[in-house]
Amino acid sequence: MNEENHNLPEQDDLLPQAHKKERFAYLKAKRRAFREKYPKLFWVMRIGFWTGLTLFIVAIGFAIAVYLGAYGKLPTQAELKGIKSSVASEVYSADGKVIGKFYLENRVFVELEEMSPHLVHALVATEDERFFKHKGVDFRSMGRVLFKTLLLRKHAGGGSTISQQLAKNIYKRKEKGFLSMPITKFKEIFISWRLEKVYSKDELLELYLNTVPFGNRLFGIEVASKGYFGKSAKDLKLEEAAVLIGMLKGTGLYNPISHPEKSLKRRNTVLNQMAKNGYLSDEELTEIKNKKLETNFQKEGSNEGSATYFRERLRRDVKAILKQFKKEDGSDYNLYTDGLKIYTTIDSKVQAYAEKAVESHISKLQQLFDRHWRKRKKPWTKNKAILPFMKQSDRYQTMKTNGLPDEQIFASFLDKQHMRVFTWKGLRDTMMTPKDSVAHYLSFLNAGLLALDVKTGGVK
Repeated sequence: MNEENHNLPEQDDLLPQAHKKERFAYLKAKRRAFREKYPKLFWVMRIGFWTGLTLFIVAIGFAIAVYLGAYGKLPTQAELKGIKSSVASEVYSADGKVIGKFYLENRVFVELEEMSPHLVHALVATEDERFFKHKGVDFRSMGRVLFKTLLLRKHAGGGSTISQQLAKNIYKRKEKGFLSMPITKFKEIFISWRLEKVYSKDELLELYLNTVPFGNRLFGIEVASKGYFGKSAKDLKLEEAAVLIGMLKGTGLYNPISHPEKSLKRRNTVLNQMAKNGYLSDEELTEIKNKKLETNFQKEGSNEGSATYFRERLRRDVKAILKQFKKEDGSDYNLYTDGLKIYTTIDSKVQAYAEKAVESHISKLQQLFDRHWRKRKKPWTKNKAILPFMKQSDRYQTMKTNGLPDEQIFASFLDKQHMRVFTWKGLRDTMMTPKDSVAHYLSFLNAGLLALDVKTGGVK
């Protein structure tokens, strides 16, 4: 080989470079021809490309800012491990019955093993089909939602995973102006990724089902099960589980008590999703969809249930006792959020008989009382007598807080409006002025019954 040609490239090495130059020249010529033939379309595409690229870069920068805490600190993995929702404290009778609760959010925590498997199947099939495959964010689902919403102008659901919904339930959204939505979405994405690192899939399902609200001041699956069906979450039938999971799309819209027809339709949609994802056979689907919607609503509250006066005295006594103790971390106990178990001397059967006896007797006395005063001037309706009670009403207190003068407030008590009032024969719908409703309740007799264990002094 000649010395001068030793460092020259081989002919074959020059071919790829030649091809690249030819290809570049060809593409450049095509681009020029397209621009000359479609000048407006060319510039629209060019502007669209650079606009899209700019928006993408801005979105990436914005996401980094959210991640670094520019719009509020994100919870750390250590903080996520210590997630604790408010849990109601329960009051038990001597014979082991729950006779009442104290709470800010009516919730009782239960483990996943204590829930019907139908709940998990319905939840995953309806809310997050790929739950066991993704790591907190389902980009395939998000892409589908964006494509259908932006391009096809169709509603395609939210695209949020169970982990993202859990993040939203635990860390409530805060108003940040016009940037609220993107800030919230990015935060939920980052939090859901961290949740997936801290908890197993089963633990995430357990947390989610225990934190989600179900309307009517019912929080978590256990309280919702007892509230709507009068049974524990572990005893729910398939169609009952589908009703509750269906409510997650809208607790008001798909409430089985106030909107039974919509709830039934939504239940069947959940059942269809379960069949689609292999949790139901076609035969099972047809059979269950034909079942009627049946509920057993159990209302709860401080004025509902058994031994309400006893429970109010108990509330004061327990709060006083709790001041004497501290938790292991040195913080105070909270009667309304710490899920305490309070055991009492009340006998639930004796209590039920006592309430029934008082109701029966007082309703008869009330009839005699009403008959006596029917044609007489009732002293409790005079302005001087009724005025203090009007001032104690929610109507007066709210209007006073809003800065309205007494003359305007008392004038509003004279306007007739639709009301539902208590009678011993049940609730009654009527037209009545607020002042007359106060007089109505002042006309009721009151009675109490106290039964004690003479040896111990325990209230039975």
